[in-house]
Amino acid sequence: MVKHSEREASREVERSKLFVRGINAEGKDFEEETETIDISETGISFYLSTSLWMDAHLTIQIGSSELFGADCTMKAKVVRLKSEGLNKQLVGARFD
Repeated sequence: MVKHSEREASREVERSKLFVRGINAEGKDFEEETETIDISETGISFYLSTSLWMDAHLTIQIGSSELFGADCTMKAKVVRLKSEGLNKQLVGARFD
């Protein structure tokens, strides 16, 4: 089992453009442009104004990343949601 401090050590704080697509909490297709907060080999976090459900499946296109290179598209599953006020939600997703 990975200790919390070890897990955080592997995360890279990075600001890269993201295009996120999937199904929102109302069951409708959405696409939103945002940016990364941090990224690791196993997951990513970012803010969205689109409301999502836990376990939602997303397609994430990363504009440029030191870890994954340029224009990388990944599939991910939402594993953490936190409301950050009106129309803003912190999303943590694990890459499939």
